[in-house]
This record gives sequence, structure tokens and C-alpha cells, in this order.
Amino acid sequence: MTDSGHDDILFVGDIQGCREPLERLLRAAHYHPDRHRLIPLGDTINRGPDNLGVLQLMRSLGAEPIVGNHETKLLEVVDGGQESAWLTRRSKPDDLLQSPQRDAWLDWMRQWPHWRRGDGWIAVHGGLHPLLALEETPPEFLVTVRVCDPYGNLPSDWDGHAATIPTRFRPWHEFYAGREVVAYGHWARQGLHHTHNTRGLDSGCVYGEELSAWWLRRDHIVQVTGQQQPPHI
Repeated sequence: MTDSGHDDILFVGDIQGCREPLERLLRAAHYHPDRHRLIPLGDTINRGPDNLGVLQLMRSLGAEPIVGNHETKLLEVVDGGQESAWLTRRSKPDDLLQSPQRDAWLDWMRQWPHWRRGDGWIAVHGGLHPLLALEETPPEFLVTVRVCDPYGNLPSDWDGHAATIPTRFRPWHEFYAGREVVAYGHWARQGLHHTHNTRGLDSGCVYGEELSAWWLRRDHIVQVTGQQQPPHI
């Protein structure tokens, strides 16, 4: 997919069902659907209060989402017939699953890719494998990795805190030496994080922290305050 016909691309970190912060972010960024591309970086739904609203807004703007681990899990439980048990947990997207149009929204979600790539950039939810080409990387790795070893192995028991990363494991972006800039989400505890060739944009919007976005061409970050009433989970 090329970037022709658009002035710039706006990548947005994990929205997680927070439509109101997303609306404010798009206004603050002066986003215009006729001139810009909008690429949400996965986990657009789940713990927030308006999952259906986020999907409706993204669809109306012609957004090009990628799959995150929360979309992956949602589709797994629906397709596996485990939906009833999942709905009993307060952090799940009840409003979407109880919508009369839910099947149409889930079908749209099934069409989202695990990554997108353009001129000088890659968009992925979790991160990249240190050895495998993007096209050869298992989808589960792309949506779940935060830390790995030099061979792409994931830790078997890690609580997610930077201070407790097991020996031999490092953030995946420390192994990445590519020239393309990678925009990713998935790591709220890490927060907004930049290296010369990566942009980590999950800043914990659903937990009351910021919602973050990055303009590719102008290399500019836009942030707004996140969900004002975070979920109790």
C-alpha cells in the first residue's frame, strides 16, 4: 500500500473503546479524512465505555486499523463459542457484543491485517521479530511481544514491569536495526517511547493517562488526556 494521495499519516496508539478522547485527539491533530490517512495500531476496543462508538467513528473516517491482541481475543472467544463467559468480566466490550449490528462489525474486524507497511514505515501492534522477516513472523508474536531474547523467544513468566524483565530478555525494539520507522502500541506500562527508528504510542488512555498519536511526515506527536473514569479492573 502506497502513501500517494495523502499529505500525511496519523498513527494512533491503543484506543480501547475510548471514543471521546479519540474525537478530541483528532481535533487537536487537525486530522482531515480527505487529506490524511488514519492508522490505529490495534486494541481499538475492549476496556473502555464506547467500543461501538470507536468502530463507528473509525469506519466513517476511512481508518485503516490493524489487529491487536484484544481484537484477536474477542474474535477467538466469539468463534469458539465462549462469549457468555467472557461477557461476565467487566472489562470486556459488552456494548459491541450486544449490538444488533455486532456480526457486521466483527466481520469488518476479521478483515484487518496484522501489519501495514508503506514508504519508510511499518505499523504493528506489538513489535517485530529480531530474526524473521515481517511476512514470516507468526501473527501471535506480532500482537503480543514486548520483550524477547535475540532469537525471538518470549519469557514464560513475566509480570510486565520493566524492572523485572528476565535475564537475557530485552525490549524487542532494542534488537531492531531496520531503516523503516516502526509505529506500535501494546505497552501501556512503557508509555510513549521513541527511538531513532521506533515510535511506541500506547500511553494508557483507558487507564486515565494520555491518548497518543504520531504524524509520520512531520514527525510530530499529538496527545490528549485519556478516559476520565478508568475501568476498575
